[in-house]
Amino acid sequence: MTDKTEIESDKNQATILLVSGEMDKAILAFEIAAAMAAMGTKVNMWFVLYGVNCLKKPRSIFSWRKWFPKKAKAGHGRNPDTDSGLQRIIQVLNHDGASKVPLSQINYFGAGPLIFNSVMKKKGIASLETLIRESEALGVNFRICQICIDALALNVEEDLIVNAEVLGVSTYTLEVKNSHYNAVF
Repeated sequence: MTDKTEIESDKNQATILLVSGEMDKAILAFEIAAAMAAMGTKVNMWFVLYGVNCLKKPRSIFSWRKWFPKKAKAGHGRNPDTDSGLQRIIQVLNHDGASKVPLSQINYFGAGPLIFNSVMKKKGIASLETLIRESEALGVNFRICQICIDALALNVEEDLIVNAEVLGVSTYTLEVKNSHYNAVF
């Protein structure tokens, strides 16, 4: 039999996993995270694969740092000794920043997000960038899978706009087990 305090603690924790690198899914994930955090729920947001793109600092395709990133240091989920040139290609071709992630539908070579952001602004709806900042201010915990950091050759301190922890999948599974709410986008 489970005691009442354990049940109450489970009802006060949420885990949200963002796998998709698409704007509409990221907006929904951050809206839920911000709303739950505002109601006093401890929210852990996990980012894997292309989901981490919305947390990256916006960099132009012509940015020096995009083509020639600083030499990575070991630690924070990175093993630079095993890096390859293919990772640099992924970095250059990948989207950087919340304003550059595509829509899942009607993307139209990048015009869709511009139109969608314009409509959202006119209607007074928070942008993805605003939702990220509000979620951070509300105490949402940002966590990135260690494998993602190493595979995408990310530098947590230099590439991200938020403070994020680099943790393994075992931590994610424990948090899901202890959460009352779990969602994957």
